[in-house]
Amino acid sequence: MAWADSLLECTFRGVALEVLSTSDGAARALALHTYPWVDGADVEDMGREPRSPTLTALFYGDDYEARLKAAIAVFDQAGAGELVHPVFGAMNVHLRRYGIEHEADGVDQARVSLEFVEARDQPQPFYSRALPVQQAQAVSAQSAVVRSAAAGAVAGVIERLRASAPLKAFNELRETLLAPITQGLAEVQGVVLSGADVLTEPRAWANDLASLVDGMVDTRDFTSDVMTDWRAVSTGFGRFDALFGSGTSSVSASVTPTESQAAEAAKVTTQVTVATGQAENAAALLGAEAETPTLTPVDIETVANAARAALDAAIEAVRALYPLETARRIVEPLRAQALAVQEAAQAIIEARPPLVVRTLTAPGNLRLIAHRLYGDHTRAPELWRLNTLRTPNALNTGDRINAYAQ
Repeated sequence: MAWADSLLECTFRGVALEVLSTSDGAARALALHTYPWVDGADVEDMGREPRSPTLTALFYGDDYEARLKAAIAVFDQAGAGELVHPVFGAMNVHLRRYGIEHEADGVDQARVSLEFVEARDQPQPFYSRALPVQQAQAVSAQSAVVRSAAAGAVAGVIERLRASAPLKAFNELRETLLAPITQGLAEVQGVVLSGADVLTEPRAWANDLASLVDGMVDTRDFTSDVMTDWRAVSTGFGRFDALFGSGTSSVSASVTPTESQAAEAAKVTTQVTVATGQAENAAALLGAEAETPTLTPVDIETVANAARAALDAAIEAVRALYPLETARRIVEPLRAQALAVQEAAQAIIEARPPLVVRTLTAPGNLRLIAHRLYGDHTRAPELWRLNTLRTPNALNTGDRINAYAQ
């Protein structure tokens, strides 16, 4: 490769530039943390600063003045534009400043210096970056949207059914509606319910079911042993599995539903509500983990995968039951909640140092090893959680243990 083969025609916002020279560079954004009476500093690398290409272009010829004025009009435009760098190709840049130089010996020509600053394709202000605990809280924010859409859908089915036969008892449907309420009351006490009739007020039924599901999550504080709390709540939700929809019936928007179809809609609503409860259960664990790290990345992945599996199953059940437009109003926030679970788990995993395997260079117990590795013996419980050790108080030289890199 040589310039004859690889050099590109330089343009900025479509204006052709005859480039005489280029100068390119970049710097790292380093934060220096200094301390009184301590030599040196702790250096924190905050990322690369924007590249700043500088070009010198030449306008010449009998018509150079007209072309230069047209170029200046383009240079004066605000915002980012595309620069085709003669060596590095297309870049999204802002023009910081330009200068125009005329010389007596340079007849009918002008040199133009251009200083650019690289721009992000999608600028993001610093305050748009959510903390891991905020990302965990964002998971729960989607539950209300999902449940409202699911409640509206099942209420529409039940209301159309009752309108077609206002005097019929619909005992099968009533039993289907009462079953998850009964199961929820067996799992948690102290939740105040509306007491409304489940057939005449299906939205109130859906709200009562949501209150019971939330109450199951609220019974755990997620402080001392977050994984045990999460498993206990997940086990409780697992007892609702027999009440979920089978996916064998679908509801039409133009045909009056049957009682069995309305019962299927109630089962799917139960499944959707419990799935959002599983997501909130994961969010409670991830929020606690963001404040006080205690779990391994594998544990966090297990929690996130379980929540996403429940949400995925609910999405499939909704798609099998409802017409496209009705299903979309439920499915889209369910997908957003599943993504929020994944992003929260990823943020918490990435917030801590990488997990590595260390070979011990000296014998000792976990307190001594934590002191040797980190200069902090209080991190011994962390090493205990990261490893399955038969003799934590008598580790030997050459033993290999899991530990964080920092």
